[in-house]
Amino acid sequence: MDTSDRLPGELPRVIDSQTIFRGRVFEVTVDTVSEAEKTYVREVVHHTGSAVIVPVFDDGTIALVRQYRHPAVRYLLEAPAGTLRRGEVPEEGAKRELEEELGVVCGRLEKLSEFFVSPGFCEEKMWVYLATELTETAQQLDDDEILAVVRIPFSQALSMITTGEIEDAKTIIGVMLAAPRVGPSMLEAAYPAV
Repeated sequence: MDTSDRLPGELPRVIDSQTIFRGRVFEVTVDTVSEAEKTYVREVVHHTGSAVIVPVFDDGTIALVRQYRHPAVRYLLEAPAGTLRRGEVPEEGAKRELEEELGVVCGRLEKLSEFFVSPGFCEEKMWVYLATELTETAQQLDDDEILAVVRIPFSQALSMITTGEIEDAKTIIGVMLAAPRVGPSMLEAAYPAV
């Protein structure tokens, strides 16, 4: 059943917005919103966005990073990613994060997708890129970054998604979107249906 005709033609209006938290990475507001004839309150996390990189080497391997994620209370295997600086173009942020976290630069960077992380409460958008034609430089980690680079066959990353060993959504999305572009020679295992 299509009920899209119930939505008003214009966007809801923010009547009031109070900042309740300002942190290093994000801030939180409590917004009062007017939509149609209703008024409601929403807590919103404001974030500048992130760049996510799926780096695939000529030998068919992918470089991921393993790092502790305190909210998840575990080490996760993830695609390299990072917060965009205010005003930074996502593609430039992807190139910067690739060199900072892995110590490589890419000759080719292809946008795979962009998506909202959790639009029910957070405005963060992620831009996902496939990086190829990689050349090693030097890793330049931030002072608070502790991570290990893990280089595995691309087909193994796909299998690890299927088995649940890779649990990070941005990594799952990036690897799955990159798979058709990396070519059949890198996909030893059958393309997984997750």
